[in-house]
Amino acid sequence: MMTVHKLSAGVDGGDSYLTRQIASADQRRAGGALADYYAARGNPPGVWLGKGAEQLGVAGDEVTEAQMRALFGQGLHPDAEAMLAAGAPTSATNLGAAYPTYAQLAPYPQRVAEAVQAFATDHGRPLSAAERNQIAVAQSDSGEVAP
Repeated sequence: MMTVHKLSAGVDGGDSYLTRQIASADQRRAGGALADYYAARGNPPGVWLGKGAEQLGVAGDEVTEAQMRALFGQGLHPDAEAMLAAGAPTSATNLGAAYPTYAQLAPYPQRVAEAVQAFATDHGRPLSAAERNQIAVAQSDSGEVAP
């Protein structure tokens, strides 16, 4: 069976999904270290590979959860925690612009219903089909128009 999950950069985005689900095959014990999961099954620890890893100075190093959180969760150098502890400036750990953060929205149908109700209350009349469509588009994450 295959499952599909949305991954997004940032805290509680792809990093937590990678460490909680994918990297431990959905079977990791709560509070257990990721390395413990792999060691128990005879898998060698992951290592950083590639030109990006070389440029960051981590090529060949064992991948840790803290590094995954820094890179995938915050867009920081994998060794950001150690770098900051050693007195490096925060700017030295940044790999680019910070990941954007997004507001938690109510479900689409709820947002449309609330906006329709607010419009009707504000204007003292029911909406036309065109007005409802405009509200539906404005409340949509993807620009879809609700039926």
